[in-house]
Amino acid sequence: MRGLALTAVLLLVAACPKPAPLETATCGDWLQWGAGPAHVGGSCVAAQPPARKVAELVSDPFAAAEKAENDGELTAHYQAPLALGDDVYIEVKAGDYVACRPPGSGTPEPCGVNSAGTLRWTEQRLHWDGDALTPAWSFPTDWQPAPTAWEAVFQPALAGDYLVVPGAGGTVFQVGRGDGVAVRRVNPFGADVDATIYVSSALAADARGNVWYTALQLDPADPWRRDATGWLVRVAPDGTFASATFTSLTPGAPAAGDACVRQFSKAVTPRPWPPPDGADGKPTLPPSGPCGSQRPGVNAAPAIGADGTVFVVSRAHFSSRYSYVVAVRPDLTPSWATSLRDLVADGCGVLVPQDDSDTGCRKGSAVGVDPLTNQRPALRVDDTSSASPVALPDGGVVYGALTLYNDFRGHLVKLGAAGAYLGAYDFGWDTTPAVRAHDGTYSIVTKDNHYVYDAMGVPQGPYYLTQLSKDLLPEWKFQATNTESCAEDAAGALACTSDHPHGFEWCINAPALDASGVLYANSEDGRLYAVGPDGAERGHLFLHLALGAAYTPLALDRAGRIYAQNDGRVFVLGR
Repeated sequence: MRGLALTAVLLLVAACPKPAPLETATCGDWLQWGAGPAHVGGSCVAAQPPARKVAELVSDPFAAAEKAENDGELTAHYQAPLALGDDVYIEVKAGDYVACRPPGSGTPEPCGVNSAGTLRWTEQRLHWDGDALTPAWSFPTDWQPAPTAWEAVFQPALAGDYLVVPGAGGTVFQVGRGDGVAVRRVNPFGADVDATIYVSSALAADARGNVWYTALQLDPADPWRRDATGWLVRVAPDGTFASATFTSLTPGAPAAGDACVRQFSKAVTPRPWPPPDGADGKPTLPPSGPCGSQRPGVNAAPAIGADGTVFVVSRAHFSSRYSYVVAVRPDLTPSWATSLRDLVADGCGVLVPQDDSDTGCRKGSAVGVDPLTNQRPALRVDDTSSASPVALPDGGVVYGALTLYNDFRGHLVKLGAAGAYLGAYDFGWDTTPAVRAHDGTYSIVTKDNHYVYDAMGVPQGPYYLTQLSKDLLPEWKFQATNTESCAEDAAGALACTSDHPHGFEWCINAPALDASGVLYANSEDGRLYAVGPDGAERGHLFLHLALGAAYTPLALDRAGRIYAQNDGRVFVLGR
């Protein structure tokens, strides 16, 4: 409720007594999610070959307990490491993790993912001294994740002389990046910190040092069944701020009380779907319910184009099938908002067989419709995803949306600079793709997992990294073929079992591209892979553990070192 005061503990740990002069950022630094304002995931330096682990850092000491709650999978979203010169900034979780009894039961409340109030997020600065990475300081924040099914992402950004860190109540801290001291807390929502408001996205910094993010206010008693409010926030280097509600940025969207179509349920409508037309000859539709207000998708970072346009994604609070990609001018007025409904028609009879099965469509159903709604498919902004829009070199934007009917996959949708729909690619879902400019054009590199399972629940794949042309046409595919689950013991020895006959998912959200076009991507087989601009493997290195996990981002630094994540640890790889 508004007016609840929270006080951040501003603690400086192991501070350097005489901070070195601050370095100026270059194109070889990784300053935020996706490296820079556009989130294209590229660096102007050539990465070192991933020949060995240069350093290993524990960022989540609660990973084992979190896996126990989720049948061995790790569903926490993690920060992309930040790198500027010889400094590295990583997320480190602290506090207490309250396990459920038994694990996975959700009881006694609050426990597991709902015990976030006992956890504390800190940002640690480390410094390279030769080949040694040593702690410099740590900044604890009072930020808490929005109460989603998977732990939301905590993602600061480097902007000028500041490391800007998310705080409680939709606030941010401007922290001196050299000494770790908070210069100010910026609160766009009043004098007191309101615990019902969350910083709901990664922070994004533009070329002028402004930091952009989304904030979300939820009802504490029933956050997902009572309406919400969302904002886009801009914080200037001097601490001044401005904001706009998502309802003001999406003027053509359904209002909170309007009726939005839901989806069929087995309890009411037996399979196969969609059901036959009604007695009036009209298509049978699922029930409808209130849409809820437009608000940001949790985890989705704003992207900023070269002209200052800010791209965000929006959705109706009660229905992700009413989602938008929104372009916002630097003064926080809307430029355009494009609905993600009715853009594609590749459901029944196209990507989904009309075979009367529980996973297919009813024979005779309309071609192209989503079997769950009997309407043209809606591309969706989903709160368990950390996919974020990417600003393209031609002024357009690309975003990876969820669709589900296509083997639990999504569509990578491209919009032009004025918001026109330019095409979509049926792809693996939940990614912030990388963009490689070359030869007067550009290519888009994305994860392309197929989430197909047999009757015994064995994943069938296939799993690709795919490079697309600017027109979303495949240029190459690199398939995951390793079949072995491996684990590393304390001595570094591997124990492996061949239990994935069809390979492993690519476990990336935001991949990394170096100056020569080599792609760096981690897999759920526990390895970091390097794939050349021709789609051929350049090498790989095992990290720690084959693990099903929420997709993680990568980073490169000015020296070409590679930062990858596995099992709650950050690994630095190089020669």
